[in-house]
Amino acid sequence: MARIRTIKPEFFTSDDICALSPLARLLYVGLWCEADRDGRLVWTPGVMKRRYLPDDACDIEVLGAELVGRGLIRLYGEGLACIPSFARHQHVNIREAQSKLPPPPGEVQAELPLGREGEGKEREGEGKNREGQEDGTRAQMLPQDWKPDDGDLAWAATARPDLDRSALDAESERFGNHAAANRRTAHRWGPAWRIWISKAHPPAERPPSGLHGENRKDAALPERETEAQWRARLARYRPGKFWLEGDWGPGQESGHARVPPNLLADWRKQSEAA
Repeated sequence: MARIRTIKPEFFTSDDICALSPLARLLYVGLWCEADRDGRLVWTPGVMKRRYLPDDACDIEVLGAELVGRGLIRLYGEGLACIPSFARHQHVNIREAQSKLPPPPGEVQAELPLGREGEGKEREGEGKNREGQEDGTRAQMLPQDWKPDDGDLAWAATARPDLDRSALDAESERFGNHAAANRRTAHRWGPAWRIWISKAHPPAERPPSGLHGENRKDAALPERETEAQWRARLARYRPGKFWLEGDWGPGQESGHARVPPNLLADWRKQSEAA
């Protein structure tokens, strides 16, 4: 079932989005509508092709691999997927049904996720000593000196071993900035922080700071590329066609391409055969 979602102006200048092919960008937006309130969906490429790209001559599997390779979609379980950044960019209607899909490994649910539901209104029972509420006080904005406690850090070490302490500190700063900018409230901030960390990009996939085109150097990008991502790009590329050099490096004909040699050799063989 498709849902109504929102799109922010900065979407169009995001580094990760600008690095996608045009149809992959459109598919990504379509998947927002496909996902439930927690950003989870059933991964059915054939249905997605008919629903969101019905008249486009494209390989939906290649487009899906492009989104997965960029870290914008995460596959898990038996035919399931999630959008890691969904909660950061979507404000879900409070009447939307709860997710019926299991969460991906490492994701936890906060009791009060950043005060998004019922924000600005006194919720039923607020001010009373409800279950999970320690002192019956109202939800509060994040204190400026708030930091994850030892329990939170111990959880992160198990749930997200790919994030070292410096990466956790950086994500905690982003978490605090997001909460302050959007005036989020919560009774307990530890569970909300855990949700944020569970959906953080792995270090190798985290986009660089700055607007698209600022402080960008080809040498700084190879560690973000994956084999699936390169294969998705090469599958659509033909000599003389558009190649996003700002993100992918020099074109294949330049002799200085950053494509892994084995993938470049396979691509050349396929191009010659075609």
